[in-house]
Amino acid sequence: MRKFIVILVFVLSGCVMSSAPENNADFSDKTKLESFVGCYANVGESGFEGPQRLLSEAIWPKSTIEHNKIEFVEVDLASETSVLVAAKSKLNESVYKSKFVEGQDFEIKNGQVTLNSEFSGSLAGESGNPFIGVAGGSIMIGLDENGHGKMSESATFVGTAFIFIPVAGHSTDSIRFLKLPSGCH
Repeated sequence: MRKFIVILVFVLSGCVMSSAPENNADFSDKTKLESFVGCYANVGESGFEGPQRLLSEAIWPKSTIEHNKIEFVEVDLASETSVLVAAKSKLNESVYKSKFVEGQDFEIKNGQVTLNSEFSGSLAGESGNPFIGVAGGSIMIGLDENGHGKMSESATFVGTAFIFIPVAGHSTDSIRFLKLPSGCH
């Protein structure tokens, strides 16, 4: 009976996971729109040994561009309230561009931009999915205290696995995108 109680406490307590690059710096809360101007490496540093995180996938999640062919993401100030963001190849060719307007496409709060926030439920409709419950997540992007691009992805879930095992958890991943001092060359 004791083993059952210990296992039950462990399962009900949930899990918390996080990853971050080495020497991870906090978000700068003094970031203004013009602070984003510059060239960033598209491949992020995360400290997680999973798939690479790409800045272009966070900026253009529904685009059909080939994100793995993008080497740099360049940000230019278009006006006081808008930025022009370009995905560039190794040869510094523009692959994709978008203009983002503050107040229309994004808001900056405490130096951070919220890119998306969505909640979804799972009814275990997909073959092999043992999870029934609710999951949600958000992506925050900004600059770290050293001026590099920083993205924080968080996800929270609560539900059951295999119909009767309660599960809950939260994960947070920090990814750094190096700001290149010499631009996209």
